[in-house]
Amino acid sequence: MPHVLTGIEWIWRSVMKIAQITSVYISVPPKTHGGTERVVYHLCQQLDRRGHHVELFASGDSQVTCRLQAVLPVATQYDPQSTFYLEKEYEARNTYNLYRQAERFDVIHAHWTTLAPYFSALTTVPTLITYAYIEKELHQYYQKHFPRCLPVCVSHAQANMLGDDSIPVVYNAVNLNEIPFNDRPEDFFMIVGRMTPGKGIAEAIRIAKKAKVKLLIVGHVTTHLPWSGEYFLKEIKPHIDGDRIRYIERMAYHDIVQTMGKAKGFLFPLQWDEPFGMVVIEAMAAGTPVLAYGRGSMPELIQNGETGYLVENEEEMVEMTHRVATVDRARCRSWVQQRFSVEQMVDGYEQLYRKATHGRRNRKGEPERRHAR
Repeated sequence: MPHVLTGIEWIWRSVMKIAQITSVYISVPPKTHGGTERVVYHLCQQLDRRGHHVELFASGDSQVTCRLQAVLPVATQYDPQSTFYLEKEYEARNTYNLYRQAERFDVIHAHWTTLAPYFSALTTVPTLITYAYIEKELHQYYQKHFPRCLPVCVSHAQANMLGDDSIPVVYNAVNLNEIPFNDRPEDFFMIVGRMTPGKGIAEAIRIAKKAKVKLLIVGHVTTHLPWSGEYFLKEIKPHIDGDRIRYIERMAYHDIVQTMGKAKGFLFPLQWDEPFGMVVIEAMAAGTPVLAYGRGSMPELIQNGETGYLVENEEEMVEMTHRVATVDRARCRSWVQQRFSVEQMVDGYEQLYRKATHGRRNRKGEPERRHAR
């Protein structure tokens, strides 16, 4: 089906040549759970459907309709022969492979943590970089040394944390067609996240025990963070009993979002200021209200009292576990549809691509072609 914007039958656009680049660590789309790589997937698919010439620079096991360029056949996460050192090598080679042919494109869209900023100075082609996670010091370094690298934040809270409210914001998105809605939840709560202290998994266990509710944890130990394994062994594993506290290391994406829809509520007691939080909008898209601390991007993602509850401490979260059933699950899904749709995300990035390339294509003598969506 052709892409159609609500209320508009035809929109005439110029065709752009767009390069997308992401890490070689996870395939596009990811086989299990992965926020950035799923966002990149939807961008590639939708931009391709809108008639743009899109090329993706990622691992060779990625599955997209646009052209794929890869410097290795399998994402390093899925390759038992890969090492930390090889992964760093392939990350650099993937970025080099793009920038050695950068002049073929009108715009490059990089997704952190690629090395794109360090190559962006070698071409006049503008590079947009979406900050998934980034520290203020890195942002300031990029701005000082790589002026052709244009940052994009995933929330206003992130821009504020970086001390630069002038950074444009494009929210991440989910495809509702991939997430089944469930208005008949079962009697358990859920949390999904990597095994790191910042995700609040240990706190979610404590909250579930205080509230006397069942909790399902889905999350893997990541070898990229040396403290991840120790955190799991000391803080999480001793509490897993297979009944009140259950644990599954990995699930396919479809199974994760389907299970989210079965949960009575989604616990998200973050221990840091999350810039976005894909699992939050995935849970709400499935119809499941989210209980989270009101920090980072959470006030932008959750309508307090409408699609979940923003609380200040564990005691409040315990209390809200017993009120979560009063939240309208259909409202949770409609909120995601209104605010975090793939179409809105792609519209936002299209506008930034055109702003970044304004005047450049005409200077190159390239005629703009009209294209109907």
